[in-house]
Amino acid sequence: MTSYDVIRRLKKLYPFNKIGYIGTLDRNATGILPVAFNDGVKLIPFLENGEKTYKAKFLLGVTTDTLDIEGKVLSQVEAQEFDRAFLWEKLNKFRGKITQHIPVYSSKKVNRKPLYKLTRKGITVEPQLKDVEIFGIQLLDYTHPYLDVEVTCSKGTYIRALSQEFGADLGCGSTLYSLKRTKHGEFTEDMAVNIEHFKIEQDVLHYTMSLEKVLKSLRETVVETALEKFLKHGMPIPLVGNSKEWQNGEFTKLLNKKGNLIGIGMADTFSKTIKIKRLINV
Repeated sequence: MTSYDVIRRLKKLYPFNKIGYIGTLDRNATGILPVAFNDGVKLIPFLENGEKTYKAKFLLGVTTDTLDIEGKVLSQVEAQEFDRAFLWEKLNKFRGKITQHIPVYSSKKVNRKPLYKLTRKGITVEPQLKDVEIFGIQLLDYTHPYLDVEVTCSKGTYIRALSQEFGADLGCGSTLYSLKRTKHGEFTEDMAVNIEHFKIEQDVLHYTMSLEKVLKSLRETVVETALEKFLKHGMPIPLVGNSKEWQNGEFTKLLNKKGNLIGIGMADTFSKTIKIKRLINV
């Protein structure tokens, strides 16, 4: 199931005006996929850059063209069994800011065409590079030739590429055997609902989170009723409280007197105002 397959299934159950997912999952990956609909779609830009956590299984001794187990096998060797401390040392080398080669079988677009479509047509393109960051990497288990790791990383990190690079460093090769996303920003696995639970329209409504409950890390600002019309016309409103307590460019959740989210604002400490960045229709 692709990320868009999830959207397609939900659209059959509920008449959304708009719907979108946050952070594409590879077709053979499992785990959480945050979905926003209607006015919630306006919050996606504020949610998509959150760090992600994955549990992955690497298969040592095998390389494939897609960098995962579904691809065509390019090489296969009898990898030696490694010491766990040695593997941990090798994994730890990837912690921090790294540059990855974007897999040729990926949805990254070149001249408006996804790389995987160009590759399938036999079109060779210049290797694409991407700077990402690995915030944490842990060795969970090692039962040769399978290696279980947990990776916390920045947006756009390819765990398939990480597996391939790790295997190359070991000298035996490696491919991604399985992948599960357990965290995306503030969304965690225990908040997720299995897609199979969505059978009827009421299921969509039952499992929906209110807009007020997302973006938990943002400061909340209650807007006086008389000032709401200024925001709706794109005009700034006065900064609430002591301006020294705000950071310039800081985002804030704007709530009306009823506690409903009416928009996302950004603090301008120089003019001591809050400027509207996204307006939510209430």
